[in-house]
Amino acid sequence: MNAAASSDTSGVWLARTVWSLLEEKYGRGNVPSVRKLTQCIREANDGATISHGHVHNILNGDATNITDKTRDMLAGFFGLPPSYFVPVTAAPCDGDGRLDEALAYRFALLRPEELEAIERALRMVKERAADGAAPTAAAAPHPSHGEA
Repeated sequence: MNAAASSDTSGVWLARTVWSLLEEKYGRGNVPSVRKLTQCIREANDGATISHGHVHNILNGDATNITDKTRDMLAGFFGLPPSYFVPVTAAPCDGDGRLDEALAYRFALLRPEELEAIERALRMVKERAADGAAPTAAAAPHPSHGEA
């Protein structure tokens, strides 16, 4: 992947997302120090590193944009797809019918097998709609639509 940065002008969304995942992983009040987290991220990513300072900035909401490499490393550490670390508002959607562009932006971050799964899911939804049936599976909420 390239080192293009995604825009999150406040950095707050990313901080909130990462803190939530850390508390889920380690328990509230038991999140390790920045140095320990940096070590754990390195171990989860075969020795690739994120600097202590960058981890600190992410956790404090001061990381206003992250590279694809950082996004991939966070994804590897938490066992999530990299797209999980892209805020919904980062997509270039201005509310004037650019939904296709916004979705294309998000899909560009997915792995081929994730795109294939989306295609299969869309076929299932279309088939059920053609039969007059509603979809039966509920989607997991994106972190930006969860609790504040």
